[in-house]
Amino acid sequence: MLKRTFDAARINYLANHLDIRPHIGGDGASIIDMTDAMADGDNIFLGGEHGAFCCIWSGPNAYEVHTMVLPQGRGAWALAFARLGFAYMAAHGARQIWTMVHPDARNVKAFTLRAGFKPAGIRITGLGPYNLFDWRA
Repeated sequence: MLKRTFDAARINYLANHLDIRPHIGGDGASIIDMTDAMADGDNIFLGGEHGAFCCIWSGPNAYEVHTMVLPQGRGAWALAFARLGFAYMAAHGARQIWTMVHPDARNVKAFTLRAGFKPAGIRITGLGPYNLFDWRA
C-alpha cells in the first residue's frame, strides 16, 4: 500500500492535479515541479494507489510533510496510509514530522488530528497564518 517512490512524474501529477493543486503551495495555481526536491536524497517521498506524502528534511530526524491524496483516497484509505507513513518514517530515523494547515481547511485539520498529529502553534507566512501540527516518534 505504501512504498518509497522516486517517480517524479507521478509526484508532479499529484501536486498539479485539479483536486489537489489549489490547496497546496503558494498561490494554488502555478505549476509545481517537485523534481529537484525528489533529487535531494535527504527528502523522502512515499507513494500509494491514491496519493503520496512528500517528507521534506527540515533538520536532524525531522521532516515537514506535504499530503497529496486524490478524492477517491480520502477518508479510511488516507488514514491507513498516514499510519503506514509514520511507521515507515520512524523506521528510517524520523523522530518528528510536522505540517502546516491553513485555518480555513477544516477537513485537513480533522484528518491531521485523526492521523495522530498534535497542535503545535501558529506560523505566520507571506500567505498569512497557518496552524502547525506535530507528530513525534
